[in-house]
Amino acid sequence: MTARTDEHPTTTEPTPRAVLRSLLLPIMLPTLLYATGTAAIVPVIPLVGLRLGLSVAQVAVLTTVIGVVAVVSPVPLGQGMARIGERRGLVIGGSLAVLALLGCLWAAGQPQASRPGTAALVLVISLVVLAFGDETWDLGRQTYLADHVPHAARARVMTTFGGVLRIGRVLGPAVGALVLSLADLEAVFVVHLVAALLSIVSVLVFVAPAARRDPTAAPPEPPTAEERRAIVRPFVLVGLGVMVVAAVRTNRDLLIPLLGHAFGHDAKIISLTFAVAAAVEIALVLPAGSIMQRYGRLAVLLPCLFGTGIAFLLSPLGSSVPGFLAVAVVLALGNGLGAGINKTLSADLTPPRNRAAWMGWWNALVGAGSLIGPGLVAILTPLVSVVGAGVATGVLALIGGVWTRHWGVRYLPRPERRDRS
Repeated sequence: MTARTDEHPTTTEPTPRAVLRSLLLPIMLPTLLYATGTAAIVPVIPLVGLRLGLSVAQVAVLTTVIGVVAVVSPVPLGQGMARIGERRGLVIGGSLAVLALLGCLWAAGQPQASRPGTAALVLVISLVVLAFGDETWDLGRQTYLADHVPHAARARVMTTFGGVLRIGRVLGPAVGALVLSLADLEAVFVVHLVAALLSIVSVLVFVAPAARRDPTAAPPEPPTAEERRAIVRPFVLVGLGVMVVAAVRTNRDLLIPLLGHAFGHDAKIISLTFAVAAAVEIALVLPAGSIMQRYGRLAVLLPCLFGTGIAFLLSPLGSSVPGFLAVAVVLALGNGLGAGINKTLSADLTPPRNRAAWMGWWNALVGAGSLIGPGLVAILTPLVSVVGAGVATGVLALIGGVWTRHWGVRYLPRPERRDRS
């Protein structure tokens, strides 16, 4: 099997910088707003649940249910978006989020309870609806970028998109902390509510409606069995490697605070470590895009998997503060190099025809990694400790790297060769 190559004309395609400018208002701005709002409410959700009478175990189950939504919902959502288009999908996803946030806002404003009641039920339902809205929103942006970004600019644009998401995830908790210093818990939901409304307005104003399809035109021919196999095989084999990336990334957010607690580090040290790691990851966004565009997808995907794997193998060194910081920074270096790789590969490996439906399957496959990772920690921590779970995550990342190296050279696009004559 030879490596996959893509022939793309470069003379008439806009430069990556021009493409990024064209996407600033329709995609990047609403993405930053929405990501900031989402990140702002994440630390508050468990606190609101506990205040409304949910137990710690029930809050954990709620988090798991939301994770399951991220796995099962993309497939039907992708089928629906393939029919209605990305613009309508983005508006519907944002509208679902607004309705859900209104429910969360009402529930969070109710008095403290000793056991779950109506307010807790409204909170749970609202968070599940919000998860569907988030998935619809994410799928719409992902499909829009895959359809509208030329191949020559794809790596840099997708990496920048991933960087915008990361900036939002850093800004969100900071904005939430500022709001909490001035108001009660429910005020943080207002932050996300305003962000979601502004995001919808941005989409309505700056995303052009899709061209109407001629009702008299014959529907496109469905792919043959051979064409479907040519799509599915690389889709699954490479997708399994990206699923490992998702598992490792989820465990990074879970294990760093758990490792810090297990080693007896102060909460301020853990928070500072997160801040340093976030700064390292954001600093790598632009270099990662350039490396991916020039040297190919594996040039960032493999360092991401092997780098995070080595970092987790070093988990036992986190007993000292310098060692703990070093583990987090090595993790950030590996993960930062993988900025945007999931979105880029989803565009590379999904066909233009019926892309939204294929994107739904891709997101479901990758989303499974976000459940597998914490599941691994939940199983191993009682058996071999948090440190052992960290080492096991490192082994998983290294196995994922070997797997991806084997299949990636066969199915991922090679970097474009430039004529130096």
